Formats: sequence, C-alpha cells, structure tokens
Amino acid sequence: MTLKTPRQFFLLLIILMLIFGALLGLGYWLKDTDQSEENWAMDRLTQPDNAELQSRINSKLFADKMVDVPGIGADIDNTIDESAMEAKLAGLTKNVTTEKIPTASQLEGFYQLNKDNYREPSKLWLWVDTFSNARFGGQVFEKAQQALDTLAIESSTPEGDLFDRYGAILSTELDEKYGRAFTDKLLSLIADSESLPCWAGPISSPIGAHLVCVKKIDWGTYPAIDEIKSQLINDWRFSVATES
Repeated sequence: MTLKTPRQFFLLLIILMLIFGALLGLGYWLKDTDQSEENWAMDRLTQPDNAELQSRINSKLFADKMVDVPGIGADIDNTIDESAMEAKLAGLTKNVTTEKIPTASQLEGFYQLNKDNYREPSKLWLWVDTFSNARFGGQVFEKAQQALDTLAIESSTPEGDLFDRYGAILSTELDEKYGRAFTDKLLSLIADSESLPCWAGPISSPIGAHLVCVKKIDWGTYPAIDEIKSQLINDWRFSVATES
C-alpha cells in the first residue's frame, strides 16, 4: 500500500473541488437555459409577432378566395398613387360584396336614382333661427312651431335664442354645423318649393329645432358618370349585395 504524501493529497483535493465547481456551474447554466426557454414561450403567447399574426388572420379570412383584380400589383400599397388606391378599393369591394360588373344601363339607372348623393356642394345665402335644446328642452319643437304659426299671422322675424345669417355658405359647411340630416331636409325643402322658402320648418338638428329663410341658392352641379365611375361601381355593388 502506497501512502500519499501531503502534497499529493492537496493536489487531489484541488482537482476534486474543480470538478465539483464545474458540475455546479453546469447545473446553474442548464437551469437558466430552461427558464429562458420558458420565458420565451410565454412571450410568444402573450406578445405575438404582429406581422405573423396579421399573416395568419389574412390566411384564415381570405385563403385562396380572393379574386384577382386588374391593377392590384406590387405598387398597390403606394398611398401616393391615387389610381392604385382606387384599384385597391375596387378589389376589396369586389371581394366583400359581389364580383358582378354593372352594365352601362344598370350604372346609369343607379346614378339617376341616387343622383343627389353625388352632387357637388351647393352654395346658400340664408337665415337660421334656432330654438335650442339647452333652453327649451322637450318643448323645443312646440316653441318653434308656435313661432312659425305666429309668422303666418304677423309678418315678423321669429324669435329663437340663436339667430345666424349666412352668406355664400356651402352645403358641406352646413353639414358640419347642423348635421347631414338638417342639410338634406333643407335642400329637399328648397327643391320641392316653387319659390325659395322663408320662413320654413321646423327642421331638426342635434342643436335643436330651426326655422330657415333662404335668400339665394346656387345649386351644385352633377358630375359626369365617367368622372365618378369607380365610386359608382363600388356603391352599386354594395346595393346589390344588400338586396341579395
């Protein structure tokens, strides 16, 4: 039996400690790796990649059902190119509504039925007397009608709580102030009258009830079909899809 000298014993102890340290470091490394993989998996679940997610949604929604539309190509996402945007809109409309292409007579008939929706803005000179919801509450229409009835007997100016005089205001500007329903009702009232209405109403809006006196109107022109053909085709497709 060979006895180990103190020097040999010391070297052996150092070697064993190094081996133990290496094993301990390897254990910590494996544990950290497992934790990192677990964290990465959790991140994939809670914070999915937007591009990948959008790709998956598109494939689920459309798959191979998208119809090839002339004009849709590599430059279709160029928002500066107006023709590209129109082509993209036509393509999307075609896929979500119908693939039909209207005939010239169908498009003409649709345009004539909905012509007022495409008219250029009209210019008006008018007075608007407002009976506001803030002041009259639930009696706003009753108060406006009473004022209108009084005007039929006494030639005077109605007395609401707001009175506005407009000169050369566009119908689109009236939309912004009183709402589209108010402007549509006003233009319809003017079109159906033999002479310019003064005073007429009440016409409602989110503000309240209004009596109007139209001094002058320059009607907006109707665009030619060729100028709005893309929009007309899209609108026609929506109408066909709604009816079916």
